[in-house]
Amino acid sequence: METKGHSFYTKTDTEVIVHAYEEYGVDCQKFFNGMFAFALWDESQKRLLLVRDHLGIKPLYYWLDGDCIIFGSELKSIILHPAVVKEVDLEALDQFLTLEYIPTPRTIFKNVHKLPPGHRLIYQDLPRCCGSAPA
Repeated sequence: METKGHSFYTKTDTEVIVHAYEEYGVDCQKFFNGMFAFALWDESQKRLLLVRDHLGIKPLYYWLDGDCIIFGSELKSIILHPAVVKEVDLEALDQFLTLEYIPTPRTIFKNVHKLPPGHRLIYQDLPRCCGSAPA
């Protein structure tokens, strides 16, 4: 990134993500190795980018309902939000009882999903919702 003119002020991987996004846009994760999951907000584009590592080592959960998205690295962080209805997904329960795990993208809760390994989710033109603070 430095050879492309980017200057680093810290030694954090977060800064690498930001510079890679500046250089490559929503395809930036193609240049990353290792285990990661991240969310990046692009204020100028009003765009949220959620990305999960290629092998799916780091989890990333999300819930969508119309104009609202809630996301986190743990399932319990999603279901704690008051907008999320905590209803068991009966098909996921059947998969768990049959396979002893729940295949991606399902979770035990209806409408709460796991981002598949090596995937990204782009959410454009986010409105304020789900308890967001007023501007």
